[in-house]
Amino acid sequence: MPDTLAPAHPATDPITPELERLARDIGIPPCPAVLEDFIAETRHEEPDLLRVSHLIGKDVALAATVLKTVNSPFYGLRTRVRTIRDALTVLGLASATRLISGLLLRDAFPKADRAAMEQFWDASSKIALITAYLARELEVADIDQAHTFGLFRDCGIPALMGRFPDYRRLAGDAIADGGGPVVVRERERFGVDHALLGATLAHTWHLDESVWMPIAHHHPAREVSSADVEDPCAKLVAVSLLAEWAWRAARQMPLPENPRAEEAFVAAVLGAGQERLAPLRADVTRILAAA
Repeated sequence: MPDTLAPAHPATDPITPELERLARDIGIPPCPAVLEDFIAETRHEEPDLLRVSHLIGKDVALAATVLKTVNSPFYGLRTRVRTIRDALTVLGLASATRLISGLLLRDAFPKADRAAMEQFWDASSKIALITAYLARELEVADIDQAHTFGLFRDCGIPALMGRFPDYRRLAGDAIADGGGPVVVRERERFGVDHALLGATLAHTWHLDESVWMPIAHHHPAREVSSADVEDPCAKLVAVSLLAEWAWRAARQMPLPENPRAEEAFVAAVLGAGQERLAPLRADVTRILAAA
């Protein structure tokens, strides 16, 4: 298969009714009730912050995690927040929705094959942190938007792992023999790839298009146009590739399946990828050490 590039934002909506039905058959986790209720309240003409914060406060573990996250160096707040209502005021409802979605994601999946799932979520969470940091430093996206995208980017993988016992072997074979991107193998074997599956999950969890569209197209595959280069979706995909390279370098792992296509994509959208990443490597190392 040729090393070509992908437009990150095609004109048509990739999430079709057929795809949604297939995703339900595979078993993507439904939107958690607490998130459904939270979003319903935030969509009122004048949302009641007290009522919205009460919805989160009913889940003690979620409330504690929200406060811990908001008060972490990740958000860099000057004043420590002590209540969920204060956190919502500081973040704003859109950012809070993305934060809560990301916090609920991991627990939404079955705990089968615990070791493999722990390994996946550890990698996913660290790459998401680096994606958020790079997005801010390179002025690509809001930090919480980039972090949520990073967390959800590959969430189609645990869905496929949980549904198809041979998924890990298929993914391993695709990488080992260089026979083409893993998403091609996934579509041939399962009728859907993890990128579209993850985008569908993010969509059904009510995340906005700025998050789920780049999830659907995070594997470069065709020519990049001048319009794509200016597209925030393409920039978010490119910065997540930089984040994955940084994570792999920190773990002394090789680059993923199709590095020349990805390097060309990043260069077209952001400029020379390794050159953009080099001055930030020390900060990335500190982020990984603290994660």
